[in-house]
Amino acid sequence: MDPIKELEGLVKDLALATGSVGAIKQKQEEIEAKLASYEELMKRGFTLPQATTGMNPEELKEYFGSYDQARQGRRLMEKITSTGHKMDEPTRLEVAKYFVLFLRANVLQDPVALQKLRSEYGTKTTTTDIGDPGNVFVLPDIVDSEILHYARESSLILQFARMWDMTSNKQSFPAEIGAAVAYWGNTTGESNPDLAEVELENLELSAYSVVRNDSMLDARSDIVSWLAEALAEAVGMTLDDAGFNGTGSGQYGGVSGLLSAACGYSVVMSGSTMFSQLSGDHLSLMIAKLDGLRKQGARYFMSGAILHYVRTLKDSQGRPIFMDGNYGSGVPGTIFGYPYSECIKMPSTTGANTAFISYGNMKGFGLGRRVQNAALQVDPYGLWTTNRTRFKIYNRWALKVAQPNCFVRLLTNA
Repeated sequence: MDPIKELEGLVKDLALATGSVGAIKQKQEEIEAKLASYEELMKRGFTLPQATTGMNPEELKEYFGSYDQARQGRRLMEKITSTGHKMDEPTRLEVAKYFVLFLRANVLQDPVALQKLRSEYGTKTTTTDIGDPGNVFVLPDIVDSEILHYARESSLILQFARMWDMTSNKQSFPAEIGAAVAYWGNTTGESNPDLAEVELENLELSAYSVVRNDSMLDARSDIVSWLAEALAEAVGMTLDDAGFNGTGSGQYGGVSGLLSAACGYSVVMSGSTMFSQLSGDHLSLMIAKLDGLRKQGARYFMSGAILHYVRTLKDSQGRPIFMDGNYGSGVPGTIFGYPYSECIKMPSTTGANTAFISYGNMKGFGLGRRVQNAALQVDPYGLWTTNRTRFKIYNRWALKVAQPNCFVRLLTNA
């Protein structure tokens, strides 16, 4: 069922059932808030979860086997996160059903579960199989969507970048690099926004997670939450690593990140080869590099080790450049009035000729997600001597600095 239509229908149902204007208004406000949240998620390329069809207790038992169905995925419903995403009960059952079937089929070697898994979700072959190619399974949209939601919590690229769904491995999208011109008086000259095509090409991305076999065999453990969170974190961290540190080759699969030469502007710490020699002037120069409008929505990105140096910096008048409403509190501060984000994948080990801070508006970074191309794979053999099983999530992503002049990087001297 379409969740938006379902929410819109609740107002009519409530009016007929209660006739209470106050109750209707309260419910309508709640629904409008949810609709706004859904619309924002759809704009960012996130698939809305669809409600599950009803299953009676016997059907659920057939899917879950000996696993306690009430526990599987429960932590994903109860957790409080920075993005506020929390799985609902129908989605939890669908996600748990898939993961439990997957575990029963591949870890417990249950032939009935394997047949049901293949009949409901099919199998998938990719170019990066691990173990037996028969142990590669389609990742349903609802499961893929939930993993993406939780990956967003650990990935700055997913939180802030402009994201497009891709229906082919290579697509072009418009990126505005200029604006139409306005004229005074009674004559209007002809002008058009300056548009450039950003071509995104999907690259294979896979992330591993290793789980102890005894944890998976424990029918009362919430293995579904553990596995979903582990896979989501691995995806999020991998995207950030490539998005910031990508060199265009090697382990980054052709991605050139925001700390590479693909960045539009650079500020070099003249005569300084160590991160600890960072000054407020360097950070201020980064701001000055961007045109006024490009600074709207801009923020700093750096590792926690570098943020330590920033917190101790002062301007020429002895005033701290790191502004916090309550010094020492957990309230996010600003650097010269601009927000910052801490990225654990960005450099923290000092070195000459090394880029280590990025500043800019992440809307200028393009992120493409190949839809309906995700798979979950299992390797029960590679770590069998340690009683562990390795899982891999496979999908395709495209990452590119779409508008280079929206970004500045800070480098140490060569």
